[in-house]
Amino acid sequence: TKEERLHSGKPLNAKVTIEAKSTGGEVWIVVKDDGKGLNKEKILKKAKENGLVKVKDTELTDKEIYSMIFLPGFSTKDKVTEFSGRGVGMDVVVKEIEKIRGNVSVDSVPGQGSTFSIKIPLTLAIIDGMTIKVGNTVFTIPVTSIRQSFIIKKEDIIKDLDNKEMILIRGECYSILRLHELYNVETDIVNIEDGIVIMVEDQGKVKCIFADKLIGEQQVVIKALPDYIKKVKGVSGCSLLGDATISLILNVSEIVNL
Repeated sequence: TKEERLHSGKPLNAKVTIEAKSTGGEVWIVVKDDGKGLNKEKILKKAKENGLVKVKDTELTDKEIYSMIFLPGFSTKDKVTEFSGRGVGMDVVVKEIEKIRGNVSVDSVPGQGSTFSIKIPLTLAIIDGMTIKVGNTVFTIPVTSIRQSFIIKKEDIIKDLDNKEMILIRGECYSILRLHELYNVETDIVNIEDGIVIMVEDQGKVKCIFADKLIGEQQVVIKALPDYIKKVKGVSGCSLLGDATISLILNVSEIVNL
């Protein structure tokens, strides 16, 4: 409110900044305000009431808590008004952006304001992809999301407290995601030294993907998954390769958060 802004030493008129920029093969739209920011405690409390928190509070980052406002049916409004409080809106926005392989993130500083970042691929139909194989299944990873690929030895693997596989690279620990386990794919390549690891990154988050082998880099035309196939975690679409093989395109922004 105006009174709150004056009390906080802010100008009476609020300021909303919209910025658009392109980096690599993506367009970023950033919407920033100088309001009071998001109430982390209120969001977390509401999420708990709705049974949306599956881990301890200490395991959640501020950004993960702020992202809960995008969940279906989520609203921190105490009263339903003509304009808000129904928990409809934010999840619809995210779904529409995900349809074109984009994603939305939010960050906030209490008392200073909030920043919403929308990332959209510059080319919606064609991407440069790295094709990999797991058993008889083929996957494609957008090249812009790949940091490096390498072969590791069994002794390089360490386990965390939850017995999950990690690898130490240049002083940093990264978790390993085995695609054959995630998607229940039959393969003979289960020993870490027999396959290849591809390090992918999205918005500062990194994940090491374990696959049987690299097939090679190629441009692929993205097709949406048919409506009768339910939403698959970490998959944003599919493509028909030159040899008539169907390749599933990995959604790196989801993969790094699995």
